[in-house]
Amino acid sequence: MPGWIVDDRVGFALALTALLSLSPSAAPAAPAPSPAPSCEARIRAVQAEILGRNLATGSGPPLNAFQQLNPYALEQAAALDRARAAGAPAGALDCLPLAVKDNFATADQPMAAGSLALLGNQPAADAEAVARLRAAGAIVVGTTTMDEFAFGIRGLSGAAGRVGNAYDPWLSPGGSSSGSAVAVAAGFVPLALGSDNCGSLRLPAVYNGAVTLRPTQGRFSSAGLLPLGFVNGTPGLIARDLGLLARGLSVLDPTWRPERALAPADLRGRRLAVLARAGDQDLAPTTEAASVALRQAVALLRAAGAEVVEALVVPGLDTRLGPAFVKGSGRRIDAQLARYPASRRSWDDICGSGRLPPEWTPAECRDLMASDPAAEARVRRQMAANRRRLEQALVAQRLDGLLLLSDRRGGAQRQPSPVITCMVSSTSGLPAVALPVVLDDRGLPVGLEILGASGRDEDLVAIAALLEARRGPLPAPRTVASLAFPLDLAAHNRLVPLLGWHAWRSRRGEALGDLEPARFRALTRELLGRDAPTLGGRP
Repeated sequence: MPGWIVDDRVGFALALTALLSLSPSAAPAAPAPSPAPSCEARIRAVQAEILGRNLATGSGPPLNAFQQLNPYALEQAAALDRARAAGAPAGALDCLPLAVKDNFATADQPMAAGSLALLGNQPAADAEAVARLRAAGAIVVGTTTMDEFAFGIRGLSGAAGRVGNAYDPWLSPGGSSSGSAVAVAAGFVPLALGSDNCGSLRLPAVYNGAVTLRPTQGRFSSAGLLPLGFVNGTPGLIARDLGLLARGLSVLDPTWRPERALAPADLRGRRLAVLARAGDQDLAPTTEAASVALRQAVALLRAAGAEVVEALVVPGLDTRLGPAFVKGSGRRIDAQLARYPASRRSWDDICGSGRLPPEWTPAECRDLMASDPAAEARVRRQMAANRRRLEQALVAQRLDGLLLLSDRRGGAQRQPSPVITCMVSSTSGLPAVALPVVLDDRGLPVGLEILGASGRDEDLVAIAALLEARRGPLPAPRTVASLAFPLDLAAHNRLVPLLGWHAWRSRRGEALGDLEPARFRALTRELLGRDAPTLGGRP
């Protein structure tokens, strides 16, 4: 109040009265709030980020997180804007940019499951998980790259080539939901749909600093998911944090209990155990970085009030995860492809296409997923027995969860790890939430799983959310330098399969050829330069 000296209560009252008596025209006008960007504008910005950075090679091999970008995303975002303007209520995921793994059916994009043999395969309807997320307002911005037919943990495919780790693109991103995890970690989208047979959600999530839940087996609908590993395969979400993961899961699963997934104030009364061995599988850390991460997690949980038991052993488990787990998948794939005019009509057609991973023969391909009722029955018995033994241990020890590292050697490296631990959950069907705990001395995330009893998914998410809060935010990956002349959407969608085809045809069995990081980077640069006039961009 210029010119007014207020040094006592009377003076202050008089000054306040004078100020309130000013006419509205005399009072300074408050600045009008900026209007929120439209959904269409938000999705356009997301597309620009992806087109600028997804295939950029200035910082190393490309991230290559997206198989195809949705050409109808802006139209769908504009329709959402019109619906909101007309008074329609906002959904739980209103205008949230969503990425979808390439083995989920989408009615507006092809589904190749990472395979050259299925390029151009166009489903007629959305998978149930995709439909639920769209109904809640999510906008599918694209499908994500993955290991071919979800076989593998390296992020390699004939349909797209190689995926780079978000923290270091020279390293493995994990798999098979590689692109979904990298899309979240790189900041392209906050939420992505993926699937898990053994670590396919959990490993790429933690390698790239994201979070996920492998749900209780059978809890989430697999309708419209290419049915590989139907015995233990499951859909799931990868998210930037546990709060958003819980929001997404409440949409994905109508039985989800959101109040139970909230981070509690503390963990007093909760009891957890470090799982050191499950049957014949050693689960102890194999490097100092992994040991540090496990100790850090235990210390944070204890500081939050939890009692943590060390070195629990659960004997009698059979955690072998062999080819019996995919027996019978062929007939289910046949049934899915028969629902629409697919580019391949059956699993037998795929095996005879001449577009297989080079280490597969057509005969091996056919045998891999052939029906074998006896083998399928053995696998179901194995899972039931493992589930029973683990749940008995949880009850006997009065435990709310079991702690184990996702990778016993720590963070991502160039080659796939031989000491991952995904089999414990995958061969029992029990839920496991995964999150990064700390960055190692290379600046890479090291991840932890918390496994619990059947149906306790929400409780595990709540415990992980508190651990995430106590841990604090981790440094984000360095932003990849953008292309000087970004591609347009159509050019991006033409280039990715071209990359996959050129890289894959150079592969001979286990020799990676142009799928090796340096060679794939060089190939990307070459194709960007060679095809710039056609693609609408420059290197």
